[in-house]
Amino acid sequence: MADLFAIGEYPDLYADACCVSSDGDCLFLSLWGRDTAIQELLARLTLPPAQNGLDGLHIMDGGAQHSVRFRNMDNYEKRTTRVFQKTRFGSLVQVWLFDQRCVSPDRANLEAVMLIEHEASEVTENRLWQRINDLCPLPLLDHWQEQVMAWLHQQNAIVPAQNSLGRLNAWEIKLDQNAMATRISEMIRTGLLTTES
Repeated sequence: MADLFAIGEYPDLYADACCVSSDGDCLFLSLWGRDTAIQELLARLTLPPAQNGLDGLHIMDGGAQHSVRFRNMDNYEKRTTRVFQKTRFGSLVQVWLFDQRCVSPDRANLEAVMLIEHEASEVTENRLWQRINDLCPLPLLDHWQEQVMAWLHQQNAIVPAQNSLGRLNAWEIKLDQNAMATRISEMIRTGLLTTES
């Protein structure tokens, strides 16, 4: 069974996964609780703090407390499922709140978020490369992966989540087409990248 993390603002809600961006924004949050508590939380996240709304939560991990912020709920999608009905505590619900870029990359700004279960770094790099290939408007050859990925990591174009609790890691991808075009051209001219594998 996955670890459950208490929510500071809602003692009867628990998270089993949470990923927070380098800016402190929620990238992914999986919550469990009674239907009424989930619905109240979702409603409060749409209201400003002055109207008893919430713009963030605190997730308790043992003695540590992690802040997760929701600055603009229009940037999020949610998926809800009723797991158990008619329990002693009412209907038990699971809800996922996640940045839309997890499922629909922002192709105009060349941004995406990838959610990846904890696994070998090589598998993670391969999955990130597939998403970058899909997102980038420049043609990228598969055998360029090692050199291009190393450069993207150096440029902070691929950044791991600031905090990841539970089974998931999140990666933010923000590409700069002009910088990539310049660097790839340089690497081709100097022979670091070739057209032949």
